[in-house]
Amino acid sequence: MTSNPTLETIYGRKSVRSYSDDPVSDKDLKELVKAGFHAANGVNAQALRFAVVSNREKLREYSDYSKPAFLASLKANGIESEYMEKKLTTPDLNIFCNAPSAVFIFAGPEAATPVEDASLAAGNIMLAARSMGLGTCWIGFAAPLDGNDGFRKENNVPDDCRLLASIIVGHPTKDREPTPRKEPVILNWLR
Repeated sequence: MTSNPTLETIYGRKSVRSYSDDPVSDKDLKELVKAGFHAANGVNAQALRFAVVSNREKLREYSDYSKPAFLASLKANGIESEYMEKKLTTPDLNIFCNAPSAVFIFAGPEAATPVEDASLAAGNIMLAARSMGLGTCWIGFAAPLDGNDGFRKENNVPDDCRLLASIIVGHPTKDREPTPRKEPVILNWLR
């Protein structure tokens, strides 16, 4: 690989979908949120807000809400997929992979570039977690939670904040190699 620890963390990061029963400490979760908040953000608006859930039962409840809601949103957008239908109607599927914790990233109305800000924060969280020996995965299926009044109320989410990223965090059950990557395609190098 490389002798640069930052690049080693980047190249070694992978999505983790299998977690031990060990909880993630509050101290580590606070550190991850801090790392997320330190990401670059448009015009330095610092408009991100975070909700941390360290309750597996609550995450399971959020999963049970999100699966049919995500499937309905696909269908509403004209996307029919047997694979997604089968996956999201599987009763045992927990979209949060039975992780002990999740960090939900919201952008407030003052965000100039909310999607970019939240994406950079999520990347920071995932890399920081990797450097701490923790595993993460971005859960796109959780997007419908933004419209769930119970979720928003339980997590003290103001009406004017949008959920933009959901990252599960936990101790991986095993350390596996990252997915091999091809060489990047550089379309041009204008000098």
